Amino acid sequence: MQVIPPLHTERGSGRYFYLWHLGIPLVGALILLLLEMTQIDGLVSSWFYDAATERFPLHYNATFEIVTHHWAKYLVVLVGFAVVASYAMSFVISALRDRRRLLLFLSLALTLAPAAVSLLKAGSLKHCPYDLVEYGGYAVHLSLFDAPVPGQRPGHCFPSGHASAGFCLLAFYFAGLALGSRRLALCGLWGGLATGMLFGMARVAQGAHFVSHNLWSALVCWLVILALYIVIMGPPKTTPATAAVTNTG
Repeated sequence: MQVIPPLHTERGSGRYFYLWHLGIPLVGALILLLLEMTQIDGLVSSWFYDAATERFPLHYNATFEIVTHHWAKYLVVLVGFAVVASYAMSFVISALRDRRRLLLFLSLALTLAPAAVSLLKAGSLKHCPYDLVEYGGYAVHLSLFDAPVPGQRPGHCFPSGHASAGFCLLAFYFAGLALGSRRLALCGLWGGLATGMLFGMARVAQGAHFVSHNLWSALVCWLVILALYIVIMGPPKTTPATAAVTNTG
């Protein structure tokens, strides 16, 4: 059974590249806008909220704060430092010279994707769940379509910055495309998505974000990384992670 689109020819590769890598995320953005009119965020967050005490029990949990909030992010930061250091060494070590452009792309993607999310957070009116009235806080919940509440300070809690530390690893999917490595592309794609959602859901459990905050963070990271890839590397002739035919049976 074919579960992944067949190998694209060089002639049609550009069209298919944009169809899969830009078209599908834009459809995802439309779905996220529609989800703003549902109660899914509140439903998921209610799983972690204790109405009796009017708090998120995991909000100040030491394990979550140390392991999933800080240590996990530091690991990704170390990966970023290693990539940036490799790019710098490519000017000295001849073996890295041929990968200099790819290392430049990875260096920028791993830093600018989370930076873009942080910039959006800085201008966001939306508050974290634990600050909202319905969860024992003080702030009024605002959707993306709501006007600011007079006298209520901005919440700066959208999209999820912590999730972006994981989603920026999607850059390795595009590194796989550039190298023609289906294995690296698949690891970068599913590993980046899984890491971002793991980081993000840990914060959802603490009442620090809604699940939609994570999904918007994934979308922003993907679009920033895609733009950097097109500018620095150019669209590939083939797309390894979406180009193979998988048969089962």
